[in-house]
Amino acid sequence: MKRLFYLLVLLGLFDDKARAQLSWQTFNVPGAASTWIDGIDGEKIVGSFLLPNQSSTTGFLYNRQTAVWTYLTAPGYDWTLPLAISGNTIVGSAGSNTSYLRNGFSFQNSSGWSFLNSPQHGSDLEAYGIDGSNIVGGTSSGWSYIYDGTGWTHFNSPFGDGSAAEGISGNTIVGTYYNNSNYLRGGFIKNDNNWTLLDVPGAVETLPRDVDGNLIIGQFRETNSGPTRSFLYNGGSLIYLDAPTAESTYAYGVDGETIVGSYNDSSGASHGFILTVPEPSALSLLAIGLGGLAMMRRRRS
Repeated sequence: MKRLFYLLVLLGLFDDKARAQLSWQTFNVPGAASTWIDGIDGEKIVGSFLLPNQSSTTGFLYNRQTAVWTYLTAPGYDWTLPLAISGNTIVGSAGSNTSYLRNGFSFQNSSGWSFLNSPQHGSDLEAYGIDGSNIVGGTSSGWSYIYDGTGWTHFNSPFGDGSAAEGISGNTIVGTYYNNSNYLRGGFIKNDNNWTLLDVPGAVETLPRDVDGNLIIGQFRETNSGPTRSFLYNGGSLIYLDAPTAESTYAYGVDGETIVGSYNDSSGASHGFILTVPEPSALSLLAIGLGGLAMMRRRRS
């Protein structure tokens, strides 16, 4: 029988000194009207951008060390969304402006584009995360998957009607689930056959997006009509992340001390951000009144 841990964490509140330890950098593709960053691995970041007066997004790979840009357009598709990177491999999804169908992809400069097609669920799926050769994502029918380059494993969260695996690090997968009846969306952590429900206390929606070791980042909303905020969770501390001057903040990728994502300004434009946080061992210094409580019980974007 699988085990479920309902996880409740106390909110870590910032003081001014703690906030000063977070280093926010706005990142925009030159000439773009909007920029989104979705993934990071070392000095490489991936995302997408929209040029003025255009309706389709173009993907990008940027090397922060060499300042080299590579623009990514999936052949045969109108828009391209690179969502994660591991080593030289980029994964994401691409689609058409005239159809809701979208196709997950894997891309390498050396070998080009490879589009994902699950024997069980076809090509209408998205690739959200990658760690080494393991790719995770979700299908349009609400199933999560892991693809190791040769074989597919499909699974669903025990918490809802459908799910999507969003990020992977070793044996740990994080993702989101939803219920058809009330459109509730929440978060999960899957470690082999052990499942943990991950919800920000008091939030109506929690969306874990990526994991690196014991660091998990994602998004949440406190009300149905409220702004989107982000969080960093390290297994014992929960820290809220709000980009300065942002209306909403969307954290999507984490690699060590660096978190990437995007935020909306008051005009509605989107900007990428690169956030540097203290070393994991110092994270507890950022929060006040931290603690954790787990309650065991039985019991997908």
